[in-house]
Amino acid sequence: MLKTYLTDYNPSKTLVFYNQFIRFIKVGRSLHFIALIGIGLFYLGLSNFELIPISSFEFLNYFWGFIIYSGVTIPIFAELDAFGRYQDYKVIKDVIYNNGYDNRLINIFMSSKCQRDSVLVAADDLEHREKAEDYFYKNGYRWYHLLPDRFVKNPLVIFRKEFWYRILFTKKYQLKNFYW
Repeated sequence: MLKTYLTDYNPSKTLVFYNQFIRFIKVGRSLHFIALIGIGLFYLGLSNFELIPISSFEFLNYFWGFIIYSGVTIPIFAELDAFGRYQDYKVIKDVIYNNGYDNRLINIFMSSKCQRDSVLVAADDLEHREKAEDYFYKNGYRWYHLLPDRFVKNPLVIFRKEFWYRILFTKKYQLKNFYW
């Protein structure tokens, strides 16, 4: 088996995977941070949750149970969102490469901080980062605008299927012009 691995090893595949991984981390850095916080909450809750008979459950056990549940679900949602923003990164990178940089092309990817991050990483790869940053700044986006625009305008949008589907179930996109 080791002989097969050594004969099939291709350094260029390793380089491609490495660069794809680095872009995935760059695009979703805030989401990965949120996932780490969720994992920390899980371990914090697990260390403080006491297993006692159900008949004598106390408020603290409900609280720590909620913390454990949050610590499990937050990383799942964050990483699904990070995967979706990585797909956005690949789409916008191909679009900018094929059509040149144009502010109208990135308008669709301005609705959340995570999407703006994916545009900035793609623009950085194609040496248009300053143009994209200026465009976001002129449109009023600052570092503290974290929540999606749709949520800020109507917080009840989180109860709509389309909102979650667009965030969590983005279709996989294959780059047409690049390996990463």
